[in-house]
Amino acid sequence: MDNAIRLMLVERDDCSRMRLAAAIAADPRLLLADCLASSMRALQRLALVRPDVLLVGAQHTDLDIADFVRDARRTLASCEVLAIVSAGDEQAALESMAAGAAGCVSKSCGGAEFAAHLLQLRTGDSPMVPAVTRLLLERIRTPGRPELAAAPKAPGITTREMDVLRMLSCGCSYLETGERLGISLHTVATHIKSAYRKLDVHSAGAAVMRAVQLRIIEGSEAG
Repeated sequence: MDNAIRLMLVERDDCSRMRLAAAIAADPRLLLADCLASSMRALQRLALVRPDVLLVGAQHTDLDIADFVRDARRTLASCEVLAIVSAGDEQAALESMAAGAAGCVSKSCGGAEFAAHLLQLRTGDSPMVPAVTRLLLERIRTPGRPELAAAPKAPGITTREMDVLRMLSCGCSYLETGERLGISLHTVATHIKSAYRKLDVHSAGAAVMRAVQLRIIEGSEAG
C-alpha cells in the first residue's frame, strides 16, 4: 500500500526479530523497510531508509538505549521511535521515552496486538506497557526526589493540559483520555501538541517524564 507505515526494526535477538518481522509483514497497512540486529548499523542506515517508525529493542549490546533514541531523533526528526520491552526492561523503556521515544510495546504481545499498537502512532497516540506505567507512577509518588524538589514551574500549562498529561501518565490512550475527560480526540491531540511546545518535548513519553520533573503531575493525583 502507498500509505503503509514504513518501519525499521532493530532487535538483537534473532527469534524475536523474526517473529516481530512476521507480524509486520502480515498486516498490509505496515511495511517493513529494514530489519537489523545492530543499533549502530541502524543509525548508519536511518537517513537512507527514512522509516516512519523505528522499532527498537530496549536492551542493546552496542549502544545505550537513551543515546540511541537521541541520535535517531537527531538523524531523522520525522521518525517516531517505539521501544520494544521485555520483562525487566522497564527502566530502559523509561530512559528511552525521556530521550524522545513516543512510547513502548511489549515484546510478548501477539501479532495483531503488536500491529494495532503501531497503527496507534498514525493517529498521534502513544502506546505504553502497563509495567512501565507503574514504574513511572512509583517515581511520581517517591517523596523527596532531589530533581523534583529543585524543579521550576512550567510556564503556561493549562488545567486541561495537566488533566491530559495525568491521563497519559496512567497509561490511557488518546481515545480513553477523551472519553474520561469528555472531550473529542481532536481536542486531546490539540492539548498534547500545546503541552509538547511548552515543555519543549516531542513525544508523549518525554512529556510525561518532563511533567514529573516539573511536578505538574503529583503522586496523589496520578493514580
